[in-house]
Amino acid sequence: MCASETDCGAAASCVAGRCVPKGAMPAIASARRLLFAPLELGWVRRGGGETRDVAVLGRGDGARLLLRFSVPLVPEASVVEAYVLLSRAPAIDADPALLSLHAARVTSPWDTGSLSWARQPTIEEVGAPVTRVAPASGALVRVDVREIVQRWRRRSGGDFGIAIVSEGTSPTGVAVALAPMDIPEGRADPVLARRPALATLAPSAFDVRTVAPGSVADARRQVGGPCLELYVH
Repeated sequence: MCASETDCGAAASCVAGRCVPKGAMPAIASARRLLFAPLELGWVRRGGGETRDVAVLGRGDGARLLLRFSVPLVPEASVVEAYVLLSRAPAIDADPALLSLHAARVTSPWDTGSLSWARQPTIEEVGAPVTRVAPASGALVRVDVREIVQRWRRRSGGDFGIAIVSEGTSPTGVAVALAPMDIPEGRADPVLARRPALATLAPSAFDVRTVAPGSVADARRQVGGPCLELYVH
């Protein structure tokens, strides 16, 4: 996984989290991009006190973000890339220390209403690629979940979602929005915005729930909640 051009060296470019040699055609160039909102999401940390709108990972309290999706792809569809796409919460200071995030399988049932540190589901590491998050690495964070999504496609069973966990700690951690958030004119702090509908970049035969984007405020002053980003042939 790459977060910026500097991660790939002089001979390659960072395209959707992958280093691609300059002049080469990335695999996603001919793929269809699909976005799926989570059916359920929540986060837990040692000691409780979780906020509703922002999850903070990497402060040494064991925090993890939990997401569950429904992905109704036809059997012949080929998933080229799969990411959990996170938006960093605006107007929250970040420590200069570098943090890393990765995905793990959720292997027992859970629901948002009863989620707590004491009643969290079990997770299993799958050796997923690591995403490095630096203060200057941009507003969007992609976490590679291709292997987990491929397991869903094989219907191996025993999967109840995705956990996003951190490696390393810093005083502030990394704060991610759990729902779309606006920064209104004249204010530096984020407020919860009305959730816009997710949409694919083009009508999709694979996603029967595709809808047109809802009306939103100035998109240039808004960050989105978590979603699953697939590139499909």
